[in-house]
Amino acid sequence: MRDLLLRLDRLEKEENYRELCNVVDYELKNSVHTSDVWIVLAITIIVVPIVDYEASIACLEKALAIEHNNPIALIVLAHVYEYQLGGIDDMLLHQIKNLNTESNEINSMLKYVASWSYKKSKKDDPEVEEELLKESIRLWDKHVWNHINLMELYKQQGRYLEINNLIYKALGNITKIYDGSNHPDVIDLNEYINEHIKGIYITDLNVEFMYRDLIPRHRLLFYIITMPFFDFYRFVKKVILSLIN
Repeated sequence: MRDLLLRLDRLEKEENYRELCNVVDYELKNSVHTSDVWIVLAITIIVVPIVDYEASIACLEKALAIEHNNPIALIVLAHVYEYQLGGIDDMLLHQIKNLNTESNEINSMLKYVASWSYKKSKKDDPEVEEELLKESIRLWDKHVWNHINLMELYKQQGRYLEINNLIYKALGNITKIYDGSNHPDVIDLNEYINEHIKGIYITDLNVEFMYRDLIPRHRLLFYIITMPFFDFYRFVKKVILSLIN
């Protein structure tokens, strides 16, 4: 296994992506590995500029054939489906939502990836999305993306008073910033999870976007003053519509 990982690492550093693809293809057809090795092969083949989602999914399916409820394999599989194929199906969602491990941090990641299915562009169920994101944060509040996704949901709902706290919490959880002088190690599973799922490893551009989302103090004051009136208006409107219907 070590020789295989060293070879993958060398090919990636040499940017010999054609040979890297050939190696993964050979392993899929001829080799027997532990689930951990199949997961590493899966993340190796999904990175830019390769992005071979079929080979990546095939590797993850081999991992799950060995360990049906391997949480990391399921999390990576969900990420591949979400960002390459438009989202996970209901069967995978059910498996992820109902899996419970002994690790609060892993359970937090499972709740986070499950929340993707309830975004406005998917099932459009903000109540379930919020519930899953809040549970993810409750289980483990040291990640970044669960805070940012909840912030984005609140922004859609006009809940501006809760945004800054989530952004500052997310910023405080960052432990590594990719700024051009460094880049992810594509065969390091921990680095993949830290970047794509936890968000504690993040690009300088993402950090810039977070600061841009902060609500200025004068706008916060405006929202503090006006929000009770808007809440009262929405309440009255809801009552009137219920009486009409």
